[in-house]
Amino acid sequence: MNAASEEEAPRWLRRSTSRQAFVATVCSDGPVDAVLSVFYDEVGDLRIRARESFGSNACAITLECVPEEAWSLQQKLWRALPRTDVYLQPRDSVQIRLLICDMDMTIVDAESLDEVAAELGMAERIEPITRRAMLGEIDFDGALRERIAMLAGQPEQAFHDLVGRLQLSPGAEQLIAAAKAAGVYCVLVSGGFAQVAEPVAKRLGFDAVYCNHLDIEGGRLTGKVRSPIVNADYKLSVLQRAARSRGHGLAACCAIGDGANDLPMVRAAGLGIAYRGKPILRRANACRIDATDLASAIYFMRIGKAD
Repeated sequence: MNAASEEEAPRWLRRSTSRQAFVATVCSDGPVDAVLSVFYDEVGDLRIRARESFGSNACAITLECVPEEAWSLQQKLWRALPRTDVYLQPRDSVQIRLLICDMDMTIVDAESLDEVAAELGMAERIEPITRRAMLGEIDFDGALRERIAMLAGQPEQAFHDLVGRLQLSPGAEQLIAAAKAAGVYCVLVSGGFAQVAEPVAKRLGFDAVYCNHLDIEGGRLTGKVRSPIVNADYKLSVLQRAARSRGHGLAACCAIGDGANDLPMVRAAGLGIAYRGKPILRRANACRIDATDLASAIYFMRIGKAD
């Protein structure tokens, strides 16, 4: 992995220059003990104060250093532990009270619109547009309208039928269950459609869901999407309104997503997590899940229980 750029630097790097306690959360795709020797080699002379274990695949190690040292260690660990997800944050970070998640390729392991297009024999026309929109190469609103226009006259039932075939992303159920158990308010926000997003939200127990709505006549798509479109700005506004309505600052929020349209909300949240993120999102976030699954967010949010 190349050295991280300045835009990737976490927000806490600019808040203080004083020596303080940092928590390094380590989540491995195998037994975490197998990677700790590499971890300790990279830590070097930094003072380690405590260790907590979370089952066999994750742990949290508290160490003492200045923020510049913590950021340097974060970057070294990315290079040294490619099959491990690790994130450093100040021990006194605000407790997470609100979780907001993208749906497609985050909570579910698919792009729902692409899945419908494949069933209708239109994948070759629609999937490339989806891919470019998620990479941030083209305007999200225009890409969404273009793809739905292609589906004019198709049955709404194709979206309902998709729900039964969709696979949740690994760790999604554990994440939402743990968040709910910890009293965290959970919001699903999706550029996908109500026929899919609402059943997914209900299945997992999300407290609220925001998504796009297809224009339907006689059980068939008209080729139009109702306003407002749930785009990057709308997702950010959902985060801001949900936090404000519950009396939380953005520092108490965690946002998880994968694509360019998740970037503003993930950047704004106190803890933003790029889940198997597109390059544009990964470059902007110091907290990433690439090697493990969504259950790791439990430990990055620091709502898991130690062994």
